[in-house]
Amino acid sequence: MFMFTTSGDAEEIKEGKMGSKKAEIVAVTSGKGGVGKTLFSVNLAIEAVLLGKKTLVFDGDLGMANVHIITGIYPDYDIMDVVEGKKTLKEIIIKGPGGIDIIPGASGIFKLSNISHQKRHRFTEQLNLLDSEYDLIVLDTEAGMSHNVMKLISIADRTIVIATPDLTSLSDAYAIIKVIKMNRKSDDIGVVINRVRNVTEADAVFRKLNMASDKFLKYTLKNYGFILEDPLTVKESIQKRSPVSYAFPKTKVGNSLRQTAYRVFGMQDKKVVEPAGMILNRFSMLLESVKTN
Repeated sequence: MFMFTTSGDAEEIKEGKMGSKKAEIVAVTSGKGGVGKTLFSVNLAIEAVLLGKKTLVFDGDLGMANVHIITGIYPDYDIMDVVEGKKTLKEIIIKGPGGIDIIPGASGIFKLSNISHQKRHRFTEQLNLLDSEYDLIVLDTEAGMSHNVMKLISIADRTIVIATPDLTSLSDAYAIIKVIKMNRKSDDIGVVINRVRNVTEADAVFRKLNMASDKFLKYTLKNYGFILEDPLTVKESIQKRSPVSYAFPKTKVGNSLRQTAYRVFGMQDKKVVEPAGMILNRFSMLLESVKTN
């Protein structure tokens, strides 16, 4: 359990003092934009629901929030309404595809570092209350190493860094891992390699990043797996505003997302059993797709 202070830092509180249930908080981040961070966050959350976890996604990309765009939801309220005292955090939570809950971010107007201590305290108190209502909270941070990113990472139980084989992506991924470790923001950092052609390429890319971390930071990264390159499916998913794990689970990218989720949650040997409601929703989506073609 974490209590958020008015300065934005997190203080760990011993179990049992504030409720018996504690959500695992996972921050998903990246050194640069355009590497598939938000797509991964949303699909990881859906896979978590399939594994029986009640899951909340917090859109922490405070400058350019877009979780609502790729999930096809149209929120009437967002984080700014909470900060201004118009709504509570619980009141702005909206249902997303695949059974996930979403806290919509605000684009271009909300900067956590710029709000007053009183507003920050009200906001973080409400986050504390949500901690006992979920099994998993996924924090989709903005890309880069801003103050806001570091604050979100500091409250997470672990951090997942998304990178691609692109040299600039790897360089930026190492840079943010270095900053996280230097500032002691997280002691549990794992990596997911996105847009790879096969497992051989994925392993080679991870080894390169992990060797640098081992040598210069004296830290061994966790390998959470990889996501196969599947541009046509991803493009269709974005155009239809329907996440891969929900609408295209049997595709190449869908299967690799599922395997990555298994690694993240330590459930490699488990099988996903889809709830009846999700099966019906996917069937309805298939019919809708047939109608529009």
